[in-house]
Amino acid sequence: MNQQRQDGEGGGGAFSLDRAMSAVRRRLRIVIAMPIAAAVLTSAVMLWLPDRFDASAIVQIDPRKKTISNLEGVLSELKADTATVESEVEIIRSRAIALSVINILKLRDDPDFSRPSLTSRILAATGLREPELPEPIPSAAELGPSVNNDPMTGLLGPDEPGQTRPARDEVAVAFSERLKVTRVRNTLLIDIRFSASDAVKAARIANTIAEVYLTEQLKAKQDVAGHASRLLEKKLWSLRKEVSTAEQRIAQFKNENNIFESEGQILGEKQLARLMEQTVAARNATAEARARYELVQRLATNGDSGAGIADVLQSHTVRLLKEQLAKATGREAELSTRYGPKHPEMQKVRAEVREAHAQVDAEIERLVTNLKNEYEVAAGREKELGQSLDSLKSEDATSKEASVRLKELNREAETSRALYEALLARYKQTVETQSLQLPDARIVEQADAPLFPAAPKRKQFVVIATFGGIGLGIGIALLLEFMTLGIGRPEDVERVFELAHLASLPESASGHGGRDELHDIRLMVASPSSSFAESIRALRREVDVRRTSDAPRVIQVTASLPNEGATMVASNLAHHYAMTGARVLLVDADLRRAHLTRQLAVTRQAGLAEAITRGVPVENAILFDVSTGLHFLPASGAAPSHRSPPELLAAVDTRALLARLKAQFDVIILDAPPLLPIIDSRIIGDYADQIVFVMAWRRTSKQIARRALTSLGFNQNKLVGVVVTRVDSDVLSDEGGIGSAVASPVRGDMLERAA
Repeated sequence: MNQQRQDGEGGGGAFSLDRAMSAVRRRLRIVIAMPIAAAVLTSAVMLWLPDRFDASAIVQIDPRKKTISNLEGVLSELKADTATVESEVEIIRSRAIALSVINILKLRDDPDFSRPSLTSRILAATGLREPELPEPIPSAAELGPSVNNDPMTGLLGPDEPGQTRPARDEVAVAFSERLKVTRVRNTLLIDIRFSASDAVKAARIANTIAEVYLTEQLKAKQDVAGHASRLLEKKLWSLRKEVSTAEQRIAQFKNENNIFESEGQILGEKQLARLMEQTVAARNATAEARARYELVQRLATNGDSGAGIADVLQSHTVRLLKEQLAKATGREAELSTRYGPKHPEMQKVRAEVREAHAQVDAEIERLVTNLKNEYEVAAGREKELGQSLDSLKSEDATSKEASVRLKELNREAETSRALYEALLARYKQTVETQSLQLPDARIVEQADAPLFPAAPKRKQFVVIATFGGIGLGIGIALLLEFMTLGIGRPEDVERVFELAHLASLPESASGHGGRDELHDIRLMVASPSSSFAESIRALRREVDVRRTSDAPRVIQVTASLPNEGATMVASNLAHHYAMTGARVLLVDADLRRAHLTRQLAVTRQAGLAEAITRGVPVENAILFDVSTGLHFLPASGAAPSHRSPPELLAAVDTRALLARLKAQFDVIILDAPPLLPIIDSRIIGDYADQIVFVMAWRRTSKQIARRALTSLGFNQNKLVGVVVTRVDSDVLSDEGGIGSAVASPVRGDMLERAA
C-alpha cells in the first residue's frame, strides 16, 4: 500500500499507451499548433540567415622517397600510417596556418571575419558575456632585453619576465570555426573545406590553406635541415679542435723520443726491415758463391781437364775459347791424316792448339779467382750486415715502449680524424642540399567556387523543426497529462488511495456565461439527460450497492478543501434520490459558510443550529421542494448563533436529532464542510453511515487528499469511495461518456416550508 502511494506522488497517474493516445487526441490543437509554429519560426530564421558556401580542396600525403637529395639521416620522410595522416590534419587546423592565410589574404579587413559571430553577439546583447576584444600582441622590442631567446630554437626561456599571456584573436577564432579538415576515409587524402558567405572567397581561402600548408611543410623541412647544419657545424668545430690536439700530441711525443717517420713508417722500424731483407739477400749470395767456389775447387782437385770447370763457371769467354780450341783440335786431326808430325802445318796447328789450351786455362784460373773474391766479399758483406742487424735489434728493444704509446696516439688521432671527415661530408651534403627540398604532400584537386550554398540547409531545418514541433507538441500533451497536480484519470483513484472510484462529474457551467451556483446544485433538475446527470445516477448506484443494510442511512459528502464540488455533489445526489421517489433529507451541515442555505433557502427562519440550541422543532425548520420532493434542512436561521460550530455538532442533542430524523427519512445526505481547515467534518463523520469523499480533477493534490482522508481516523472504514469533479469533458468522452446536454435555466426560489 505504501509503495502504491509513493508511486502516485509524482504525477497524474500511471503511464499507458491508451492513456497517452487519449492525451494526444484531447490536446490535438496543441500537437498541431506546435509543428506549424516551429515550421513558420524556422522558415523565418532560415530566410534571415545569410547563405554559406563551402569550397573544398584535396591534399594528398605523399610518402614516396624523393631522389633530389639523400638526407635520410637528417630528415626522414613521412610514414603512410593513420597517426601521421591525423597529425597532418591537426597541422592544417593549427593556428599558425590560420594566421598565415589571414595575413596573406588580408582577412582582418574583411567584415565577414572582423565582426563577432552570431552567438557572441547574442551573448553580449543579453549581458551573459562581455564582448572580448583582441589584445595587442607585444613585439620583441617591447618585450625588452629580459626575454631570453634561444639562438637555436627561438623560444623564450622558462619563467622569464618578458613572457606574456597569449592574446585572443577573434579573427583567428572565426576563421577556425569555418574551417573543417577531415581525412577522406582510410586514404592518404585530406579534405580542406572552408565556409564563407561568398563562393569565390571560400574557394580562394581553401586553395590558400592548401598552398600555405605545403609552403609551411617545405619551410619546416628547410628549418630542420638548417638546424641540423648548425648542429653539425658546431660539432665539426669541436672535432677539428680534437684532431689538431691529437696531432700535436703525436708530434710532441716523437720529438721527445727521437722518433722519425718515412713514408708513413717509423724510421728505425723501416731501417730494421730493410736491413733484415739485405741480410737475408747477403746470406743467399754468400751461400751461392761458396757453393760455386767449392765446386770448382773440388773439380780442380779431382784433376778435371777444365771442361767440367768451364761448365760450372758458365762464362761466355770460356765458351768462345773452347770453340776456338775445338776448331784448332779439329784442324789438327784433319792435317794429321795428310801430314806427319813434323810437318810445318802440323806444328803450326799444334802451336794453335796449345795456345788455345793456355787461353782456356788462363781464363778459368781468372774466373776461379773471381769466384773466390766474390765469396770473400759476400761473406764480408754478410758479416757486416749481421753486425748492423744486431745493433738495430738492440736499439729497437729499447724504443719498443715508445712505439706502443705512439701507436695508441695514432689510433686516437685516426679515430677523431675519421669521425671529423664523416661529419664534414654530411655537413657539406646538408648545406648543399638544404634548398633542394620537396614537400611530402601535393594538391590533388583545387577548390572551385561552389554553385549552390551549403548552408543553411533550409528545407532540412524546416522539416526537422516540423517533426521537432510534433514531438514537442506530443511531449507537452503527455506532460500536461502525467505531470499535472492531483488526479489525472479516474482510475488513478483506486491506484493512489485504494478506494473505489464512484463517479467522474464533468465541468458544469450555467447558461448565463458565468458560474451560476444555483444552477450547479440543481443540475439534476435542469439537465436530467446530461452527462452530469448520468454521472450522478452512477454515483447513487455505487453508493447504494456499498451500503451494509436496507435501513435508513446518513451519507456524509465532504472534501479536503473548499470549492472542490462537495456541495454540488451532495445537492444533486439528494435531488436524484428525491426524484426517484425516495424520502430524502438534504442537510446543510456547514454551519460556518451555510452555502446550500444561501442558495436554496434565502427566506429561512430556522435551521439545524436553532434546532440544537433553542429547542426549535426540527420539523419546523425543514423546507420542502414541491417539484422534486426534496426535503432540505438549512444550516441556521437568519440570526447568528453564539456557540461555536464544533460545540454544536458534538452536542448530545445533535446525535439525538439525527437519530430522530433517520426514523423519518430513507436517506439523509449531509453537506459537510471540508476536512482539513476545520474539525467540523471530522465530528460529523461520527454520525455518518457512509462517507463520500470529493476531490477536484487536477486541482486537489494527492498529498492534501491523503491528509484529509487520514484525518477521519477510525471513520475511514465508512468511506464509500471518491468522486472526481470538474473533469474535462474530453476525458469523459475519451472514456465513452455521454456529451453534456444544454442546461436550462433554473429558478432560484424552488423551496417552501413543509406543512
